[in-house]
Amino acid sequence: MTRPVARLGDERGVALILGLVVLMILSALMLAFFAVSALEPRISRNLHDASRARWLAEAGIELGYGLLAATVAADGTWSALLATATADAPWVALPSLDRAVLSGLTSAEGTCTVSIRNDSRIADGVIVRSVGTVNAATRTIEAAVRQVTVRSESGPSVRVIQVTGDWREF
Repeated sequence: MTRPVARLGDERGVALILGLVVLMILSALMLAFFAVSALEPRISRNLHDASRARWLAEAGIELGYGLLAATVAADGTWSALLATATADAPWVALPSLDRAVLSGLTSAEGTCTVSIRNDSRIADGVIVRSVGTVNAATRTIEAAVRQVTVRSESGPSVRVIQVTGDWREF
């Protein structure tokens, strides 16, 4: 009996299979490249929005300082601004600074909201919170503010706003 001899030298079709494997590997690499390149603009936009929101929050803090300095009551407190504060809702939005649009910007370019609450640690003190918002990015800054009487030898005493080192950003 004779056995059939296996033909080991017949390699037809191997080039096709190797070509398909190489094509699939290159296709996977191209898909990964396109996914990464599509993600880069989104990362850049998020960073841009976050930094703009932070600057809006800082601008809101400065506007809040100005409004506090302009609205001190006759007794030297900010009780008129805090009149609507309750134990359940201690934060009170400052007038004209609730979702405020800064001059030179549109609401699509970002807004800031400035609110205050009593600071139980400091007499004549409030906590000022400013929230800057651009698209989906939000940045919040809080600062402790109090009133201080500055006495002058040559002139009358003046009440000024002092910002303490209690600055928090989140």
